Amino acid sequence: MARTSPAGDAMDLLGSWSDAQGARRTSAPRAVAEVETEQRFARVCGDAERAASDTGADCLGFGFGPPGALSCDEGQTPRAPRWTRSRVLPSGAWSEWSLQDYGACVGPDAAVPVLTAEDFRRLPLPAPTLHVQPDGDWVLVNVETIVYTDPSPVTLTTDLLGHEVTVEATPREFTYDWGDGHSTTTRDAGRPYPALDVVHRYEQPGRVAITLTTQWTGRYRVAGDAQWRDVTGTAQTSVTGPALDVEERTSRLVSGTCRQQPDAPGCAGSATG
Repeated sequence: MARTSPAGDAMDLLGSWSDAQGARRTSAPRAVAEVETEQRFARVCGDAERAASDTGADCLGFGFGPPGALSCDEGQTPRAPRWTRSRVLPSGAWSEWSLQDYGACVGPDAAVPVLTAEDFRRLPLPAPTLHVQPDGDWVLVNVETIVYTDPSPVTLTTDLLGHEVTVEATPREFTYDWGDGHSTTTRDAGRPYPALDVVHRYEQPGRVAITLTTQWTGRYRVAGDAQWRDVTGTAQTSVTGPALDVEERTSRLVSGTCRQQPDAPGCAGSATG
């Protein structure tokens, strides 16, 4: 968004006329309204969309359209029509969107806004879900605890200096903090059992919680520009799973099940546990 103060350079015609007549006068300071202007690139809404009470985010304005489709030279791409609107600060209402042009052909060197790493990190990236197996509130000492997550990219839309920008974020690296002083960093999202892609063996009984930190890379495309551009920098998300009891259990050879022999070693009714 750009802020302008068009009234700041206005000529005081009355003062100039008085000075020209030899009169000396002093003008009192005038309050200058600060105007905020917003710019956006979007196509003109078609007739079918004109009747809709809520138009799509990719079009603005009704009742008119471009004189014809843009025909661009080789190496150029068509840019969507440019619109502007404004309001008087601090609380004025926005004006209607005003069409400034019907689009243009832009070359590879045309100026486009840059989505910085800071902009990328401010996006509401959804932390990938952490899956743990066995699926419960406990895991075993010296037995593989399996983890996996979803590596699918996510697509978000944001506004950058009045331009609508599509951002594609992709998980690149996963760090698992196992809660016992150990961690694992990998680019493998893992898979559920029977795969053993990403696993950890706890060495001591205790209570832990696993935290998954995901590193994201991104690319973006400005509305009206067909080219995807890489984000310089990465973003991170973290999610912590529920607490788990790390238990140590001993296997015993028995002649029946705990239902058949509830007092057998290792069964709930056994005094020895």
